[in-house]
This record gives sequence, structure tokens and C-alpha cells, in this order.
Amino acid sequence: MHTEAEASALHVLPNSTTQFTWYNFRICFLISLAPLAFGYCVSIVSSTLGQPSFLLYMKLVDPETFEPTKNASALEGAMSSVFFAGAGIGVLTSSFVVDKWGRRAGILFCSVFSIAGGVMCCAAQNPGMFIAFRFVLGMGANAFVPVAGVYVSELAPPVLRGFFGGLNGVMILLGYSLSSYMGLAFFHASNPTVQWRTPLGLALIPPTLMLLLLPILPESPRWLLMQDRFEDAEKIVEKLHRGRAQTEAARTEFALMRAQVEQDKTMDSSCKVLFTRPSYRKRAIIAMLIGILGQASGVTVINNFSPLIYSTLGFDPKETLSLLCGWISGGIFAALIGAWLMDKLGRRTLILFGFAGCCLCLIIVAVIIALFATPVPETPNMAAMGTAVAMLYVFIWIFSATLNNALVVYLPELFPNHLRAKGVALGIAALDITDLVLLQVTPVAIRTIGWRYYLVFICVSATALVWAWFQVPETKGLPLEKIAELFGEKVEHVATSDPKDCYVERIDNMGTEKHTV
Repeated sequence: MHTEAEASALHVLPNSTTQFTWYNFRICFLISLAPLAFGYCVSIVSSTLGQPSFLLYMKLVDPETFEPTKNASALEGAMSSVFFAGAGIGVLTSSFVVDKWGRRAGILFCSVFSIAGGVMCCAAQNPGMFIAFRFVLGMGANAFVPVAGVYVSELAPPVLRGFFGGLNGVMILLGYSLSSYMGLAFFHASNPTVQWRTPLGLALIPPTLMLLLLPILPESPRWLLMQDRFEDAEKIVEKLHRGRAQTEAARTEFALMRAQVEQDKTMDSSCKVLFTRPSYRKRAIIAMLIGILGQASGVTVINNFSPLIYSTLGFDPKETLSLLCGWISGGIFAALIGAWLMDKLGRRTLILFGFAGCCLCLIIVAVIIALFATPVPETPNMAAMGTAVAMLYVFIWIFSATLNNALVVYLPELFPNHLRAKGVALGIAALDITDLVLLQVTPVAIRTIGWRYYLVFICVSATALVWAWFQVPETKGLPLEKIAELFGEKVEHVATSDPKDCYVERIDNMGTEKHTV
């Protein structure tokens, strides 16, 4: 039986108006700028591979015929995929950094590697050097996604966590868009080297900005509690609640947060327990499959190899870069809408709609390419080509509003305090491995099997829809401390009139654990 104080804490201020504070929003917004670095860095390779000057400089095309060289497909695949090889290592390493030294230390880790890799990619003299430092860049830039996701989820109020966390997804899309516009803008530069080196150099701005913002970002109160820094954590919670009318509810919320963290500190926080404890294993599997199936919907392939995809539809390099700009720009507004809907329709609804919508769009694209662009005739059917482009646009709008936001909001919600960083890193690492494989084989696949390659993504999205229907639970509006109940754990939070006198009891098929503060 929950007490009145407990009910107040577990369902704190059940509407977004009373949970919102400008300070909390500003801090979460500033943290959400971190994934901007990932979006720009991962996507800039697409417009770079669309720059004729880059292809000539790296000897990926014959200077006279402009036909791809013998090893062009393999090198182009490596330039895209190696980013995710580094990313896999980076996200796993960052999970240990944020657990040991804090969420702010995670931002520092990501910034340093992003700047180091970005500088050397900009200065690359040959394909080998470019590929090597894309690996380093991936270590830092992609780790921004799980670090920021964990950070925001631990600062945002429960009924606004979808919107605040969704800002991370918006920034990823903004990074994609900025890279496309920079690629198009410098396409017209008179100096061939400036055409591709300058857009690569601009990738240094977001991680540098995060370094400058670091001093004003508060540490996660949940991490501070894990370090027994109770007074520091309470001060931050009070600042996050500043301006709310029900300060007593905020005090009770903090007391229950402290009770939960104290109990979490007694539990196994190793990576092994993610697979040995049934309730944790279920969460880990969901996190990995969200990462794998979301990327296997085809979004990264379309983004990174847009020049190649649009060329198969008969568009020239300038038209390709223009189409890429329009394609990704619409995703920003879709991501904003998705972030707003996340707390209204719920995570599960958007995930289901995302898989269904992406699957339908790719079916139409595959049919059009099979019928009207295999090969592209001398007089193309422009109505058909336009429809294919339109479906690619609708695809990114759907993905941005649903699966993109779910990745940065849903994964951090799945795991308890002591395993949140490791669990999110596991899901993102699974995503990175998927992208590594897909991007390495994509140039060869598009040039050999053509439209049939889309069948892979169609089948994956259809399978993902069925899986999500049966396996993905809803987390909308729940405090992080209550989500364990969705995975077979019975969590009892008992609070008295004194917020400091409370305990947490967690029961699952591994037994009962109780901790009193």
C-alpha cells in the first residue's frame, strides 16, 4: 500500500506544466547539443564522397573517364564503416568512464577523441590516413549519443523525459542536415581542396562547444548519490525543481531517488549481470534489438550512400547533393514532432509506427528502381524517379519522428541506475556493429544486386514490427525507479512523512532485496 507521500513522489506532478522549469530545460538542451557532433561527423562522409575533388584526390575515380577505380567500392565502404568500428569501442569505453568519473567526464572523453580524429581527417593525405582517423573520430563522436542519453534521462522530469530526451534525436538530425548543407555550399568553392577539407574541419565545432559548456553543466544527481555525495546531489535536485510549486513533492522524490540508489549500490554492476539476471537480460536484448533493427531499416545506408543511390536514379553530383540536403532537413522537423509526441502517444506506439512506415516506403522505392531504373534509360521516367525520391523523403520523416527518437529516449529508460550507462552502451554498440557490416558491403551490393538490396531492409523492418508488437513495453510517464516493474520485478517504495525515512524493496525471480535509508 503506497502512502500519500509515496504516491506524490512516484507520480510527481502529473502534468507537464508543473514539471517544467526553465533551468531544467536549459541544462537538458545544452547536453543535447552533444549528439550534434555525432550527426555531423557520421554524415559528412556522405557529402564528402559526393565531392568530385575528393574522389580525384583520393584516387577513387579515373581522372580521365571519372569511372570508379578497381578498389573504389572497398575504400568507400571502409571510409564509412570504419567510423562505426571506432564507435563500438568508444561507446563501450565511455560507459566505464561515466560510471567511474561521472557523466561530465563522459562529455570530456567524447570531445577529446572527436577533436583529435576530426583534425586528422581534415588533414588526410591518402585513403589510409583518412580511414584510420575516421576510426578515432568514431570513438568520440558516436559515444556522445549514449552519454547524452543517460545524462538527460537522469535530469529530466518523468512526464517530460520523452521530449527532453528527444532533443538528442533532433540534434542528431540537425548534424546530418548541417553536414549536407556544408557539402553543397563548398561544392562551389574554386579551390578543389577547400571543397572537401573545410566541411570536414567544421566537424570540430560541436565537440569544442561541449568542452566550453562543461563547466556550467551539473553532474547527474543519481551518479552523485552512487558516490555518497548526498548534499551535492540534493542541491542539484533542488535547482532542477526550482520554481515548482510543490517543493515537498520534490523532497520526497529525492528521498526515493536516494533510497533506490542506495539499494542499487549493493547490487552487482558488472556487464555479466546484464545477461545472467533474467529481468536485466530481457532489457539488454530489447536494447540491442532496438539498435540493430532500427539501423537495419536502412537509414544509415541511405544517409551515407545517398550519392550512389541517387546516381542509380540518374541524378548528377550537384543534384545529388541538393537532394541530400532536402532529404535530411525535413527530418529535423519530424524529429521535433516526434519528441513532442513521445510523451503523448508513448514510446511503444512510435516504435511500431516507425518500423511499419519505413518498411512500406522501402517497398515502393524497391519496386520503382526495379521497374524504371534497372538500368536507368536514356530518357528516364521522371515521374517514377520523383516518386522514389519522395518515398526516401517520407522514409526519413518517419524514421526521425519514431525510431531515431526512441533510440535516445527509450534505451536509457530501460536500465536501473547502476547499469544504465553499460546497458545503453550495449545497445549503441550493437547498432554500431550493424552499421559497420552494412556500410562495408553497401557499395558493392548497390552496384551488383541493385534494387534487390532493399529487400534486406524490407524483411528486417517487417520482422522488427512483429517483434516489437510482442516484446516492447511502454515506459511513458514512469519515474526511472518504477520501470523495473515492467520487466518482472516487483518494486515497493515505502515512504513516511519524513522523506529521509524510506526504503526500497525489489522482488523478482532471483529473490528479494531490501534496503533502508
